[in-house]
Amino acid sequence: MSTTDVTRRTNATKKSKKREDSEKDANKKIRRSRRREARQRQRIITIVAFVFSFVLLYSATRPKRSSNLGIDSARYQRGKALREAALRKMSVGKDNAEGAISFFRNKMRGAKKKATDALDGVKTTSAGMRYLDPRQLPPLPGEPDERYEGKGKKRFRGVGDDEWRSEAASNPRRRMGPKVDYTKHDYEYPDLVYEPPNDGSYPPLENMSDIFEVWGQDDLDSPPDTIVEVLQHFDYQDPKQVEAAIKYRDLELPFKMYNVPEVMEAGLKWTDEYVSSYFDGTNNDNVPPSRGQCQRSVDHFFAFHRPDKWDTRLLGPPPSTDVDWTFEKWAQHAVYADEVALPINKHHYYWQSGVPREERLQKRKHWTFVSRDLPSFSSPDPTFFGFNPPEQKGIQCRFGERGVTAATHYDGGRNMIAMMTGAKRYILSPPNACPKLGVVTSHRHPSYRHSMLNFGRVTLLDMEDTGIEMSEREREWLRVSGEAPTLSTVLKAGEVLYVPSHWFHYIISLQKSAQCNTRSGIHKEGNPYFGGLKEVVECVGEGDD
Repeated sequence: MSTTDVTRRTNATKKSKKREDSEKDANKKIRRSRRREARQRQRIITIVAFVFSFVLLYSATRPKRSSNLGIDSARYQRGKALREAALRKMSVGKDNAEGAISFFRNKMRGAKKKATDALDGVKTTSAGMRYLDPRQLPPLPGEPDERYEGKGKKRFRGVGDDEWRSEAASNPRRRMGPKVDYTKHDYEYPDLVYEPPNDGSYPPLENMSDIFEVWGQDDLDSPPDTIVEVLQHFDYQDPKQVEAAIKYRDLELPFKMYNVPEVMEAGLKWTDEYVSSYFDGTNNDNVPPSRGQCQRSVDHFFAFHRPDKWDTRLLGPPPSTDVDWTFEKWAQHAVYADEVALPINKHHYYWQSGVPREERLQKRKHWTFVSRDLPSFSSPDPTFFGFNPPEQKGIQCRFGERGVTAATHYDGGRNMIAMMTGAKRYILSPPNACPKLGVVTSHRHPSYRHSMLNFGRVTLLDMEDTGIEMSEREREWLRVSGEAPTLSTVLKAGEVLYVPSHWFHYIISLQKSAQCNTRSGIHKEGNPYFGGLKEVVECVGEGDD
């Protein structure tokens, strides 16, 4: 056999061997692929079987539900009875009562028709105060907890009205300001006590009902001739008084500061034109624009809620809606509200804004006007007002108009509240008063750790022919709240109020106002006589700040 034949045969053998090896590799890959697919199918089958088993087990063990409503059947029946009983009592006339019942029934049936405003259909009594749906209130003391499993939406949008513009233009009191200017009213302050008493005697507290008997919540045009203050009132320019204030702060006792230069300077700066230029983006000084949001309520009462959890089928219309007003338009309405002494049953508007906590760590050229005008609130270094910068959660600003009333709530952080313009009345209650304030304790409820109660109504409980009807649940909660230990103080332009951790505050805008606050971390222990985190947790459970 020639060399050529040997070479040819050798090459043929090698090629045959390569083909065999290649076929073996291909078969191995196919087998591996099939085994991998089989394992994946097995995983899928296992997961599906697990999910199916879990659903069956959950369906077998969960309580019975009323169809489509996501609440216990017993609670639904009870809530329905309370709601319809209250609606029958509403003193709005037969036609309006029937309209309100029809509105709620349509909601419960899942009516497809959408209103232009989430607050359309909300009824008020003949005395002009919104009817409070009993479903929005927590169980009374001693009653079993009620489970809430509602689902809302990202936000509730509303429509602002313009009917007030013509009245504002023709108002005879135009440009005359509020009927009572609380920044210039007469006040009586307590004698200074440089060493704070730590025996429960300060601050002096009264029953809430007594507080509002002396000066009604909505009596904005007829306050006492002299408003008697009970909180210590320290001069920020006096080092000795600042030292005393720090002692009160360390004991978690509320007090006020006055004569604060940056707050007074901001008050002079913050004209409507100045503030509007930063919110509306018309400023020309290279300061970053600020963001804010206008909210509308059918009357003067605003209650905190999380829109994503506010289920209108379960709770009725939300307490407020977002409207697309500019700050300029809000300010014009707030001026109008002062000039005409806006009644409490009319639409009220509220503007809020915030500064993120990260802003204080940026270069000053990136600060918004609030941080620039309130450096002690935004400083990365400790100050009297921002005394724990690492725990600072930014700056929150609230611009209120006459009559706007914010439902009671607490903040975990130690709160310094500065009033740049106007005045607000603060109703404070200590942490250990929590069980008497009607605070929502269900974690899933949209108003968790807040109250929905309008405390101004505590004075109506024993009156006859008020024209205002309440559900039994609201009436009983107001009786309980009327005994809550409380103090009242007016915070006016140029002053700063210290609200200790977990103290409840209920706020009434006495006139057009601008207020900003910053919080400096949680004081868990609180004060031994007034309570702290422990008492609040016992009342509402664990929650975020």
